[in-house]
Amino acid sequence: MKDINYYENTNSANQMAYLKLQCNCVLCNTALELKFEQLNESEIKEEATCPECEIRTRAKTHTLQ
Repeated sequence: MKDINYYENTNSANQMAYLKLQCNCVLCNTALELKFEQLNESEIKEEATCPECEIRTRAKTHTLQ
């Protein structure tokens, strides 16, 4: 498995654990694939899926300011 370079601060174990939960599948630990779709001028939909398990792990709508 190759190392991932994070732009976030990863100095503590808590920070690394949080990033692992957000970026990897909780079932198989595979890196999640992120897709973004612009819904309108002020909203973007984010969807995270696991290419290995083929499950959607996250779907959120973000409001742009």
